[in-house]
Amino acid sequence: MGSRLMDEWNEGVPSQLARAVAECRARGTPICDLITANPQEEGLEFPPDLLRQLMQKAVAASRFYRPDPQGLLSAREAVAGYHGCKPEQVLLTPGTSFAYWCAFRLLARPGEEILCPHPTYPLFDDLARLAHVTVRRYHMHHDGLRWAIDPGEVEFQVTARTRIIVVVSPHNPTGSVATAGELLALAEIARRHGLVIVFDEVFREFTHGAVGVLRPAAVGAPLALVLNGFSKMFSLPGLKAGWLVAEGEQQRCEQFLRAAESLSDPFLAVSEATQAVIPLVFAKGAEVPGRFRQEYTCRMGALVGTWRDCGVAVSMPEAGVYLPVKVASAGAQADESALARVVRETGILAHPGEYYGLPEGHLVMTCVKRPPWPVTALLNALRR
Repeated sequence: MGSRLMDEWNEGVPSQLARAVAECRARGTPICDLITANPQEEGLEFPPDLLRQLMQKAVAASRFYRPDPQGLLSAREAVAGYHGCKPEQVLLTPGTSFAYWCAFRLLARPGEEILCPHPTYPLFDDLARLAHVTVRRYHMHHDGLRWAIDPGEVEFQVTARTRIIVVVSPHNPTGSVATAGELLALAEIARRHGLVIVFDEVFREFTHGAVGVLRPAAVGAPLALVLNGFSKMFSLPGLKAGWLVAEGEQQRCEQFLRAAESLSDPFLAVSEATQAVIPLVFAKGAEVPGRFRQEYTCRMGALVGTWRDCGVAVSMPEAGVYLPVKVASAGAQADESALARVVRETGILAHPGEYYGLPEGHLVMTCVKRPPWPVTALLNALRR
């Protein structure tokens, strides 16, 4: 009898860390969450009065249902204006996870492969399983300062079954931004092997310095699908407003978008009110991402400095809100068991690097939470 996802996912066992958090909450112990802190609760909120006004207008505008499987033209025009493309290249989605699923489902047959970075945010295995495809990993290289894409490693991992190269830039959780040279090499690999680049840029707005986020089509990728949305950019994850933009050779873009429209049509998954508010948010909230960027950069710099003050060598990420920290260099353990023990003893929650595929001795935390951070207490507890 064939395997069913219901059977496979019905037997899930909570991780040691999840059990530790549940125990603390059950006995009323406060959790100092250094990994999943909510931006809206940490002073990084889209202006609530403005959002209320915009949503009222959007709800009024959406009282008549006029579905379009690619998304309402006015919303796609707003995305195109931000992205620098034509509205015909845009597919609206309820967040980037759905956009990933669309790409995987349309570009690979069951059993074929997608190439994903390692380390990375733990998302792709589940999405690939839903799309009936297999994850293969290319290992990023750490040169002591940043995590880089090694084109030789990427091409080494390509097999006859590979259909997609996933690039996350800015990368989560390392904060590195793909360089022009890296993307150019990936574009050449994609052309040689007939592959599509799926490019996740959800942290695009949050660079920490002069580094710019280049897209694959700018260096000649034959077909690149760029994913973004309101979740990170405007701190509006509850709107479920995302998009996929097809860039590259016109014929290949049009072919993909025809298929994507057919896939989207049975779902019509993005609500009319969400689509109606997209152009309003872009127009009236244009300054919000810049304000968030400044605050994230300030907090990240302070977080890096806090770790350095504790004697732990940490590099400032190029972008993003996550920071990998090699605490093993300071004589501390950072595996799941150690961090679960720390949660039970102190209520401080960080993630082990193993969740993301980072080398042993790393933990991951975020700068989203307002400072000060209990870094000293965390480090001392991990040394015990």
